Amino acid sequence: MTKRYVLGQPARHDTLRDRVAAALCWWKPSRSEDAGKGREFAALTDISFDVTSGEVFGIIGHNGAGKSILLKILSRITAPTSGSADIYGRVGSLLEVDTGFHPELTGRENIFLNGSILGMRRAEIAARLEEIIDFAGIEEFIDTPVKRYSSGMYVRLAFSVAAHFEPDILIVDEVLAVGDAGFQQKCLGKMRQASRGGRTVLVVSHNLPIIENLCQRALFLSQGRVAVTGPARDVVQAYAGMTADLATNQLEARSDRQGKGQVIATAIEVLDQHRQVSASAICGRETIVRWHYRCLPEKIIRRCRVELSLHARIGDPYGTAYFLMSTDLVNPLPLDLSGEGFIEFRVPEWPLSGGRYYVMSYVESDKEVQDWVHNASLLSVVDGDFYGTGKSYPPNWRGKCVLIKYDWTQTVRDDVQSLV
Repeated sequence: MTKRYVLGQPARHDTLRDRVAAALCWWKPSRSEDAGKGREFAALTDISFDVTSGEVFGIIGHNGAGKSILLKILSRITAPTSGSADIYGRVGSLLEVDTGFHPELTGRENIFLNGSILGMRRAEIAARLEEIIDFAGIEEFIDTPVKRYSSGMYVRLAFSVAAHFEPDILIVDEVLAVGDAGFQQKCLGKMRQASRGGRTVLVVSHNLPIIENLCQRALFLSQGRVAVTGPARDVVQAYAGMTADLATNQLEARSDRQGKGQVIATAIEVLDQHRQVSASAICGRETIVRWHYRCLPEKIIRRCRVELSLHARIGDPYGTAYFLMSTDLVNPLPLDLSGEGFIEFRVPEWPLSGGRYYVMSYVESDKEVQDWVHNASLLSVVDGDFYGTGKSYPPNWRGKCVLIKYDWTQTVRDDVQSLV
């Protein structure tokens, strides 16, 4: 199965009006900004895999790998350019936070609307109504228009609707990342229950523990092709290895990025306390992380927010985030970006112990993503005298990672002193 798009070309409509408009515009001269339009882009190439009935199947991959396009094909939202997807049974999809919801309708009304779309009779929907509302945990707001819901409330109701109408195949995209930890556990339990009941579940997530623990098998997509497929544990391990390789590539040339691209990250450097570029940060020492950027020519990107987050070391594929540095947390003044330049994040005492860490780069303007690169860089850390005692954590302690400043005191009670 293959899916191609023609870049710069709007979706084609074959109405009479569209054909007449096209005929009248045959004389229109091409413009310089149209250069490059018409070039084909292969979102998916030669994708082939099977999922058996009752199986929980995971799909993972970096940004831009083609995961969402694949799910849209499987959900019959878009058609493949060549090949076919053979699906046996009714499909329930949860691909975006507000999938299938009408913003002006209440939560209760949207439950009936979604049920009708899935081909259920009103009596069937009414029989499951209280169970759906109870699972979502939004009883107080069920008669409120969903346009007033938070993203978390959207997810609660959308997942509850999709799961309780009991489709033969349930397709769940990354949206569960929006919900809180307690609700995620409820969702995971519901998906396991669906599998035990003979239904098939397809899950896309960057949360690798979910893929490894929930799924029997998984597929790793890379640049629109199947890189690895097999037992979930093996696929997760292959993904972690390729992620480490990707993080060493030149950031400016990376293609696995999301956003409008009016401003992009071009490099990430580590500087020591003397502002000299360094190969590593030293635990306990002043460290500067310099984030380089480039904007589109002659354009000012207003009201920006830049974030850098430090994630798990190589060897831990689960991507645990240790801390976040964001321009708006410590200085909420408006940030405008233009041309080329850099932003420096200064950390007085670097808190991470020795090892190598992933850096995630993110920039948005007016709450719109401009550039988002997972595993944008590898940051090396060397152990130092963090506590000023010449001592550090026991070298074989597996929990060693984040260090904090603290002190301790001893208090001896009178009745204990009398025994001494």
